[in-house]
Amino acid sequence: MIGALNHVGVATPSIADSIKLYRDVLGATKIGQPFDLPAQGVKVCFVDTPTAQIELIEPYDATSPIVGFLAKNPKGGQHHVCFEVADIHAAIT
Repeated sequence: MIGALNHVGVATPSIADSIKLYRDVLGATKIGQPFDLPAQGVKVCFVDTPTAQIELIEPYDATSPIVGFLAKNPKGGQHHVCFEVADIHAAIT
């Protein structure tokens, strides 16, 4: 059964620029430190909201799986939505 919204993934060409938007324009106060996930081909930063998180994702390099998404959406945009489930294996079978 589908659970609570965990996070919304937002692809961005620049996490640094997106942090400024969420902090300075949208008023976010709980923004994590960006970190690299080279195995997944992305750089990541989480922005906490009262009920979920926003996951900012930037390409790690030119081979990143989100390079194509950003080619189609140069300013970035919603990439994925993640819901909590009790058992991920039961949820996908």
